[in-house]
Amino acid sequence: METSALTFSLLDERIEKLPEHPSERITLQRREKWGIALFATAGTLGLALGKLLPPKPWVVALVFTLLIIEIFGIVLVISAGFSTLKLTFAHQRREFAEILDFDMPHHESLIAWLRSFSRERLQAMSDFTQFRVERYRSKMPMLAGSIEKLGALPLLAALVIQFKDASWPLQLSWWQIALFAVLTFFYWLCLLAVSQRLRLELYDMLLKKALA
Repeated sequence: METSALTFSLLDERIEKLPEHPSERITLQRREKWGIALFATAGTLGLALGKLLPPKPWVVALVFTLLIIEIFGIVLVISAGFSTLKLTFAHQRREFAEILDFDMPHHESLIAWLRSFSRERLQAMSDFTQFRVERYRSKMPMLAGSIEKLGALPLLAALVIQFKDASWPLQLSWWQIALFAVLTFFYWLCLLAVSQRLRLELYDMLLKKALA
């Protein structure tokens, strides 16, 4: 049995060190990195120049050129993934089964490691984790409402509403830009809160499994 005390930091460190199946590792090819860089840079410059400079012919031409570069960046990112992209049902089921086979021994090893600590410590951490999970579930509606269940839909809806009557070149008001920035920041805070709650629920499940 472990002599050192089990802590949530130690448990989280152990979880983070669990190996990932090769198919779940996010590795960007050089072409994808260039595509993302072009998309982000050209898109940001296009919006900024379209807003700050007067709608003169050379400005329209410059913004249009940046739009072409942005589209080219998207094409680079999409084309880079075509070589490994397989969306057939049979392939996805087979790959998912391989991931389960890969993850199961590591999961069992983590449970065995937890069981090396005292049962009293596991029970105390399990009780506290369950309490914090319930607290998160009760507080989340105050921050996110139904956003969590809708996923990225609110953000996409805001984009559609903001740009549905847009003309070219884009003439966004500063309050529209500020509102969308605030909405994006608020959505990111919601994602952080959901991520913390999901990690708490993982702690809860692992501790309960170790106690069973």
